[in-house]
Amino acid sequence: MFIRPQRYRMVLSFLLGLVISIGLIIIAFFYYRSNQAKLAEDLRKSISEQLEAEFAENHPLTLVYVFAKDKKAGETISDTDLTAAEVPSGTVPADAVANLEEAVGLVVRCDIPANTVASKALFFNKEEYPDDLRVMEYTILNLPEKLENGNYLDVRVMFPNGLDYIVLSKKKVIDQTRGEGGQPDYIWLHLNEEEILRMSSAIVDASLIEGSILYAVTYVAPDIQKEAIKTYPANHEVLELIKANPNIVTKAVEALEERNREAFEERINKELKQAGKSEAFGDNTYAAQPVYAAPQSTSGEQGQQPQNEASSAQTQESQDAGGSSESVGLDGRL
Repeated sequence: MFIRPQRYRMVLSFLLGLVISIGLIIIAFFYYRSNQAKLAEDLRKSISEQLEAEFAENHPLTLVYVFAKDKKAGETISDTDLTAAEVPSGTVPADAVANLEEAVGLVVRCDIPANTVASKALFFNKEEYPDDLRVMEYTILNLPEKLENGNYLDVRVMFPNGLDYIVLSKKKVIDQTRGEGGQPDYIWLHLNEEEILRMSSAIVDASLIEGSILYAVTYVAPDIQKEAIKTYPANHEVLELIKANPNIVTKAVEALEERNREAFEERINKELKQAGKSEAFGDNTYAAQPVYAAPQSTSGEQGQQPQNEASSAQTQESQDAGGSSESVGLDGRL
């Protein structure tokens, strides 16, 4: 039986122990590396979650609707044009669309690129803005001293015999300015073609009849009060005169402005006199001017018709001065 020398067995044992040690070291090294990567990944996730939580706390998000594609002015919005998205609350418009029902079916005001937050200012209801809607400026109305932008008002005309008619009903004050004494003098309204002609007729009627007043009254609770029924019938004769000579309305406005100025000066002088002070304005120097002249025409019959209508209106005005309450008919002829 061959017996290995003791020295050989010792070398073999040493080498075997060395190999096992090296193997254990290698295993321990790879185990450490793998755990270190996992620990680093866990640390990164923890930091990321912490940063996201801090960002969300400092920059809260709001659910809104944005345009999924470009839209051109005049196009109608459908439910596929908008998509939900979360954006920082600080960048959300005050009138941002909260649900699709607020936007679907409306018309885009201007070109809108994709990913734009949908807000009510970007579109409108076509029924609320017809093609004949215009911004009209008036200076001849007697306005309430406490009138403010956004108020709703009725425009009325009152004749010397006490008859009072509603010309325009529940019109929103777009803007207004104040003149001397803080009294509102200029006012801007949105009117359609029919309302413009109705207002022009009332202006001419008020200028023809001395003592007539065009004034405005505001609504107390416009959100719950219904629109008043318009009772002023546009004067067909006046409308014919306006068609024949558009300058009639301008002259009528000037006449009413002079009349309002005279009333303003009289009121100021009266207040100063009651306070024991001298009058601020002298005698009235405004001279009454004809509101309109008979239109010229090559045809004698056509040229005389508007003049005859004016004479008829002035004759009827004289009858109104007599106090007859039946002088104003349903057709508005005075």
